[in-house]
Amino acid sequence: MKDFLKEDDFAKKEVSKNLLGEDSTAKQDATTDDSKHEASSDFFRYLWTVALAAGFFGMGLTLAILGLALPTLAANLNLTIDDLSLVLIARGGGYIVGSFIAGILESKFDFHILAALSLLVMGIGVVLTPVILNVTSFYICTALSSLGMGGYETVANVLCLYLWGKKSEPVLQFLHFWFCFGSAMTPFLSKSFLNQVVHNASHSISINSSATATMASSPNITYIENTTVPLVSVPYFIIAGFLTLVIISLILLKFFASLDSTESQDENTIEQEGTRYRYVMLILLFWLFFFMAGFQVTIFTFLYKFGITESPGLAYSRDVSADLNAMFFITVVVGQFLAIFWSQKFSPAKILTADFLGVGIGSVLLLLYPLYFEAAPILFWITIGLIGFSATSVYACIFLWANRYITINGSAAAVFIFGVAVGEMVLPIPVGFLIDEHVLSFLYFTSGYSFTLILIFLLTVKFAHTKGQRLSQNNPVEEDKLKAEEYLEDEKIPETVV
Repeated sequence: MKDFLKEDDFAKKEVSKNLLGEDSTAKQDATTDDSKHEASSDFFRYLWTVALAAGFFGMGLTLAILGLALPTLAANLNLTIDDLSLVLIARGGGYIVGSFIAGILESKFDFHILAALSLLVMGIGVVLTPVILNVTSFYICTALSSLGMGGYETVANVLCLYLWGKKSEPVLQFLHFWFCFGSAMTPFLSKSFLNQVVHNASHSISINSSATATMASSPNITYIENTTVPLVSVPYFIIAGFLTLVIISLILLKFFASLDSTESQDENTIEQEGTRYRYVMLILLFWLFFFMAGFQVTIFTFLYKFGITESPGLAYSRDVSADLNAMFFITVVVGQFLAIFWSQKFSPAKILTADFLGVGIGSVLLLLYPLYFEAAPILFWITIGLIGFSATSVYACIFLWANRYITINGSAAAVFIFGVAVGEMVLPIPVGFLIDEHVLSFLYFTSGYSFTLILIFLLTVKFAHTKGQRLSQNNPVEEDKLKAEEYLEDEKIPETVV
């Protein structure tokens, strides 16, 4: 019996040798080499992450500058803001086209270079936008910068998963934090270069035909001293210069810190997922991103208008309404920053549950606004802050949660960006038509969008669980190694034996 046990122990040790390496010296050398290679790869991944974050920061600046500078740009073109209403369609259309082009090219070209090219297109559009004094060219330049933004967002999100795989959750939140931070910093960058007189005039000419005629005959363009370049170009040039630095960084990283395809940290399981399951998931996720983006942009767009509108609006002064908007954006940035740390402790599903709980409570409070505002107006501020804080991390969390059930490649990311772009264009429209006559439509539509978003998420979760997480099972080889390591730990076999 003792001999049998000895033979059994010997057999177990032999199995461990086969699984963990037969030659201890060779194993130690290989382990050392692997450790050095892994440390080098991790260092390169950190460099790429910093560069991608810089790109997201530039994208946030680019996205936010249009809304701030639009009154000045409209005045420079001898037009009112209403005359440039098609700019939102141009921006959304460019975003959609850019995301689809990136989704198609991602599988055919190196997406390190695609990220740099997307920023280059974005930068060209940014440089040309303020110096063009032609409406058609203005739309083209806006679409061009948005095309670059759509392409970069698609490629950068996929590249993050490529670089970090299962460890990508805090990293993706980190990238999107810099996007929010860039958007929040844009007013400070641009306010010194915006013509406030033109802004007020552009508001008056939208309601006064005689002022419109005066404006058209004598445009009031403020130029950079001793040049014929409009002053509003300065923040655009600063953004373009920053994007140029990021492009150079990406190109240098491509040639000196490139990670080949064998070092991808994300697994491709498209074949195992099945065509039907994958397509249904993508359709549901499209609608998730559609309502998520439309819900957020509706608040961004009309919160200020709701603030300055007489009762049943808030009837605030412009300064107080601006403070309400600033508070909202502060909660957005803070929420996105904290999501970086939460994602290290909690799964995307748990964070999304908390996010949607906050959004749902906030939406209910929006509907109850007529009942409490006169008695407790501060409750509306708390409600808006809760929505901003809760909704900010939804985008990245949906992206990360979806990656647990389907492979997120360029085509899948393009579907998400398409949903975002269409939602941004379509869902604010009914509020824009109704808010002047029925100011409470802002609250009703916003709440309706959020409830629909939560319902679609629940449906998506239920369908996703019909197949389960795609990476829930380990690779057979890894399972064997894990069993061998557990055996050695349990038996306390010295490593030198194997």
